[in-house]
Amino acid sequence: MSKITLLQYLEDNKIISPEDANKVRVERSKSPRSEEAIIRELKVLDDEGIAKAKSAIFGIPYIDLTQQSIPESVIAEVNVDILQNFNAIPFERGDDYVKLAMVDPFDIQATQAIQQKYPFGTKIEVYITTQQSINFVLDQRVGDLMSSEVTEALEDVDLPVQEINDDPNQVLSSAELKNAPVARIVNAILQYAVTSNSSDIHIEPMEAKLRVRFRINGVMVERLVLPKNLAAAVVSRVKILANMKIDEKRLPQDNRFQIKSNGQKIDIRVSIMPTIYGEKVVMRLLESDTSGITLEGTGLRGNAYKIFMDAIKVTNGIVLVTGPTGSGKTRTLASSLMKINDPKVNIISLENPVEIRVPGVTQVQINPDIGLTFANALRSVLRQDPDIVMVGEIRDQETAELAVQASLTGHLVLSTLHTNSAAAAIPRLLDMGIEPYLLASTIRAIVAQRLPRRICKHCIEAYPAPPEIIDDILKEFSDVKNFDVVSYINQVIATKKQKGENGASVMKEATIGPNGKPQIYLYRGKGCDRCGGSGYSGRIGIFEVLDVTEKISRMVMDHSTAGDIEKEAKDKGMLTMIEDGYLKSLEGITTIEEVMRVSRE
Repeated sequence: MSKITLLQYLEDNKIISPEDANKVRVERSKSPRSEEAIIRELKVLDDEGIAKAKSAIFGIPYIDLTQQSIPESVIAEVNVDILQNFNAIPFERGDDYVKLAMVDPFDIQATQAIQQKYPFGTKIEVYITTQQSINFVLDQRVGDLMSSEVTEALEDVDLPVQEINDDPNQVLSSAELKNAPVARIVNAILQYAVTSNSSDIHIEPMEAKLRVRFRINGVMVERLVLPKNLAAAVVSRVKILANMKIDEKRLPQDNRFQIKSNGQKIDIRVSIMPTIYGEKVVMRLLESDTSGITLEGTGLRGNAYKIFMDAIKVTNGIVLVTGPTGSGKTRTLASSLMKINDPKVNIISLENPVEIRVPGVTQVQINPDIGLTFANALRSVLRQDPDIVMVGEIRDQETAELAVQASLTGHLVLSTLHTNSAAAAIPRLLDMGIEPYLLASTIRAIVAQRLPRRICKHCIEAYPAPPEIIDDILKEFSDVKNFDVVSYINQVIATKKQKGENGASVMKEATIGPNGKPQIYLYRGKGCDRCGGSGYSGRIGIFEVLDVTEKISRMVMDHSTAGDIEKEAKDKGMLTMIEDGYLKSLEGITTIEEVMRVSRE
């Protein structure tokens, strides 16, 4: 049975649909990547489903470590760095055997390295598990170690511990700490940010304390409070890491540095700002490894995905991504560049700052302090023989005019704009002084997006939708042609169950009630150890993609309002961000509250 391929097994056992299997085969024919990598990339099956399938194929038992109570004595026998390096966890120990859970049970180097940590003759019994399962145990293990490390570091500087979060799932974690107490604390803060998938770290001086907060899944959470006396030393340590002026405390400073955690390189952008209580530090964690960034992973899908793909595959024109700060515009553009990146085309991006490194793309860091503005850089870039130009943001008339001229001379221009909706981008550009006939002939598509939090798939639960929410959903979709909410929900549930997706078992089918109205369910996270009790894990985009058709081009020429343009786009099938968010709420991806929260931004 071991000769059967993963794809064959999944298809033969009806774990995935024939349509999804064909998608994998088509992608496999065009790529040297493995079936497993493609299945993950296309999100045909989640990691748990893949691990269980491999367990059946190779006869290796599957284990879910989140359901195991692992004795401290068992996991403490092997250094946590080795476990992190090999993605392996010993979870049961006998006199002459150790049960070892691994993401890759065929990694002989890993099993041999771990076996050396036990007495000669100890037998290793290998189990297969998921990366999430491994991370769950490692985060707890490293967090437990850090609970005492921060305390010891503070004692070393002869200062009392004011307050440390005593929740073992939320304590700061760090693997290899330096000797200097302050350096150890800063390293601990950085390591916790990495393990908790934080996007930003805020070290904030207050009147009587130094507060440390992290932005996790777009929401600020406080995790540590240090003594106020430590503020200057902590800020100085960050300045040293970022190669800043230590003695400059009156002016803002910006720079960046890089750290390496578990083999992953992470760029950290540092901003230091003087405040009335001292200097505030904000560190943004930027991804160096872009292998996991895909356009499909942003949440863009269906007809919106098709329109966007068609727009970025043309040889000239402008494609805009709009939304407020923190709505995921940069990630969408970066994943778009990766999608169309090819040795046959010359792609140059202008960014301030460069947040996501895209291999094969020439990325230019804008620096207004020395006169390198978007407009000046764009003039020079057009002499570099580009095929595709990405402009980080259109802020002024000069940049907008240059972007339009670039698109007219045979370049594809991708950029961002700060507007609340896709249709509002057109009046914004007109206000900048761009002629209507130029916009009508250059704009290909406009995307608007927001980033609500995902429901944690490990503690998801269903609850009956309140009547007022049902009425609101029905009203929102009343003008969407051929859409029936009951049929849509039940089809989604059938597809999820067919694929064996996590959370599918808790989903409940929609029905028609006695009053003739749909009876539907919404979803939320109860809160568990894996999501830190928040009920959320990660974020997902909600989108609206406006296709600039011939009729909309004429409306631009006629100075039509954003409302009229949006109405025409909806008549042609565009789903608004609210509608896309509602669909993802009905599918158990996010909550209705999150959709409403981000849509107000």
